[in-house]
Amino acid sequence: MSSFRDNLRPRLRLLRTALTRRFIYEDLIQMVRDYGMDYRDACADTGPLDFAHELFGDRLEPAPDFAAAIPPLATFTPPGAPVGFNSEPSVGRFLGQLVFHRKMQTVIELGCFVGWTTAHLALGLEARGGAGRLYCVDYMQEYLDQMQANLRRQNLEGRVTALRGMSLEDHVLAGLPARADLIFLDTSHAYPETLEEILAYAPRLAPGGCLVLHDSISISGVRRSLQELPDRFRRLTFATERGNGVTVLQHR
Repeated sequence: MSSFRDNLRPRLRLLRTALTRRFIYEDLIQMVRDYGMDYRDACADTGPLDFAHELFGDRLEPAPDFAAAIPPLATFTPPGAPVGFNSEPSVGRFLGQLVFHRKMQTVIELGCFVGWTTAHLALGLEARGGAGRLYCVDYMQEYLDQMQANLRRQNLEGRVTALRGMSLEDHVLAGLPARADLIFLDTSHAYPETLEEILAYAPRLAPGGCLVLHDSISISGVRRSLQELPDRFRRLTFATERGNGVTVLQHR
């Protein structure tokens, strides 16, 4: 009898959802978990450029050793700050490698927190030399201050311009370069704000440029925003350590 009830309960929940059109994300994800699945099952321990190096070895130009050059994540985050706001190590490495291999010169980071990914982006620019510049946006001054302190310890602060505000505020949009090779978006993750950010910043991409989003697997607002994008974007997604995911957008 208990087996019958266990089998019936999820079916009744699904029927209620269909009849009431109550397609609430939390309800749907709980049904998925009831069947033994979870979005965090999609996880990895390496980024796509690391993977390519494993396959092709010396045929790829060697990038900086980001793991050796940048201290552990724990040293970036002050006591009491939410460690989970930082991107996973594979995300930082991937962004730095992308800047290095694509020889990017102008980078925008929307949502820098305390500078973990910022350091990887700045090191990628530094390794290429030249006048490469990174523009970092965050809405909290204490995060920007901590980011700059972290970069000073790595002698990377000279590559970075900080700007306080929200990504869609007029003064932020006006204060950022009109063209960028890379835009990294790691802000509220909410819908429709994420979709608005993509559509506002994609026109700034230089030819061949990339708009990169974090948490594109784990967070519903980012997933929905990506699903509703026009067809003019090409999308490349990979899983990360915590199953959060990264998606790279390019104009077709």
